[in-house]
Amino acid sequence: MLLALTIMGLLLAALAINFSALSGGQDLEEGAARLETALRMARADAANLGRRIRLAFDEIDGRFIVFWEADPLAEPGRFTEYTACTWDDFVSMDRIRLERCQLVGPSLYQVVKMGTAGGGDATAGPASITFEPDGSSDSAVIEVSAVDERDTRHIVIELEGLTGTVTSRTLSPEELAVEGGGSAPQAVAP
Repeated sequence: MLLALTIMGLLLAALAINFSALSGGQDLEEGAARLETALRMARADAANLGRRIRLAFDEIDGRFIVFWEADPLAEPGRFTEYTACTWDDFVSMDRIRLERCQLVGPSLYQVVKMGTAGGGDATAGPASITFEPDGSSDSAVIEVSAVDERDTRHIVIELEGLTGTVTSRTLSPEELAVEGGGSAPQAVAP
């Protein structure tokens, strides 16, 4: 009886260890899926509110912050934090780490130098992504990795600004070595 209990205990311990390893690998996919949802929700909110919405990465808190152009007629281009946002939980970065966020092409309203943050200096850090009331946005590439260091994969999320298409693909460690990897995030002012 003691031998059977010992074997049962070892099997349960092995099962618990394997289960935590399996669930840990899902954090990257779950975090990337939530970020994709946030991109879609930002587009929808911009259209519903008739205001520009901006997602900017805050290095201090390690998360994206949602801003909006509260009064585009009186103060065009002035963005304030969008405190009435109901979907900002989807922008949580507790499962993933931002490796890069770059504007990659022209949007309907601005021409962006390839690979730069907001058309400025390429070393200025991650770009903030602006969503227009007409349904368009900046085109961007966002690369994320898992907070868990054991998961060496990265996911690249691509946002096509004119059509609103959001796609993602997982990079294996081999593909990551070929593409050159990401860079450390830096603060971006809205």
